Amino acid sequence: MTLPAIIQQNQKKVVAVRLKQTYSQLYQAINLAQADYGDMRNWDVDSDYQASTSEKNKKAAYFVQKYIAPYMKSNGDVSIIFLKDEGYGPYLSKDGRVYLPKEYQCVMWGLPNGVTLFFSYNSFNENDTTLVMPMIYIDTNGKAKPNTLGRDFYVFYLDATKTLKLIPYGFGKSREYLLNACKRDIKQESHRNLLCTALILNDGWEIKKDYPW
Repeated sequence: MTLPAIIQQNQKKVVAVRLKQTYSQLYQAINLAQADYGDMRNWDVDSDYQASTSEKNKKAAYFVQKYIAPYMKSNGDVSIIFLKDEGYGPYLSKDGRVYLPKEYQCVMWGLPNGVTLFFSYNSFNENDTTLVMPMIYIDTNGKAKPNTLGRDFYVFYLDATKTLKLIPYGFGKSREYLLNACKRDIKQESHRNLLCTALILNDGWEIKKDYPW
């Protein structure tokens, strides 16, 4: 095995371990919060999707401080930031398109394992115009590159309508579907690399040989 191959193999292991560890911590925190505050469907999280970015981020920060931060160890305070001001981003798809620009504003929270979490209300329920839960972004190596979906940047959301769990986009899809979506993104209207997270979960928190790295 060549040196570059060894380095890549090690990178994959580190990413998989940190992603699984962080997911487990978040999953446990959400379960503990539900034990204290009841079913997440009744949590104080809904907000007008037409609200300003500033108001949405205040709501996301409130969410983290109330429902997640008390149940996890952190490496700093929950804060509202622009990515560029803290040395993060831009975050890209595998084809080089920008997914989150440096100017993106969101809630940031660092963990002791070197992972940085971002929270943002940037989507809403497909059936109406009410924001449900903030999306959760996991950067497995903090400010280090490559800052790319499916490499060191992964996305989850809280399913407050069906499973009441923290799940990735594409959850429940076939492995073949997820594998194809995780490859170099050529659909200009979408960022299908979001589904790379579900592929790793589907494979038992392992980045396998055929994973599109």
